[in-house]
Amino acid sequence: MLKSRLYRSTNVYNFFMKSLGYERSIDRFLRSVELDLSGPVRILDAGCGTGMLGLHFLERFPGAVLTSTDLEPRFLKTTVANAAQRGLDVQRITVGVSDISHPSRLQLPAGGAMELAAGSFDLICVGAVVGYASSTESAVRELVRLLAPGGTLLNLEMSESPTGKFVSRRYSYSNITLSLMQQVLRESGCTVRMTRLSLVHLPAKFTRVAVIARKPT
Repeated sequence: MLKSRLYRSTNVYNFFMKSLGYERSIDRFLRSVELDLSGPVRILDAGCGTGMLGLHFLERFPGAVLTSTDLEPRFLKTTVANAAQRGLDVQRITVGVSDISHPSRLQLPAGGAMELAAGSFDLICVGAVVGYASSTESAVRELVRLLAPGGTLLNLEMSESPTGKFVSRRYSYSNITLSLMQQVLRESGCTVRMTRLSLVHLPAKFTRVAVIARKPT
């Protein structure tokens, strides 16, 4: 599924995301995203990688708890390490191995399986990962199913710019079109908007676009 050596070496991937300013640019964009959430916010970072998205929101909402999942167990360890570097309480984080094709199914590090219940999360964030699912449409519908009423799905997706398409090919990322993704979300009952990153969000602007869906209350 993930053929790149960069993905297989989590330390190298983590280093490049930080040193090239990619993580900072993602953080700047996420700070601009308004979310009407309060209290004990439940967050799912599906296909978390090094944890950029989920850890941003865990830091932003002090009462939140985070479930971080990835197909690669080493990324889960990196996510916890990055949480500690940010000064976050790692007890607020649950990690599990999961294939984005079936995002509700988790294998826990201590052994055993866990099934995420429908309506479990107030915020679900994904970053250019649903294109690795056996069916992007099915994965998106399953993520919406996991949203609580009034919850938000934030997909920081690969853009359809020349640079975005080049990077997608480089990492064997095969996705549906952004228009079809928005259609699937609307058919699942969500209101949807697409937000393009601006120049202040370089270098992430070169490859990413935000698809934000809200489930009705």
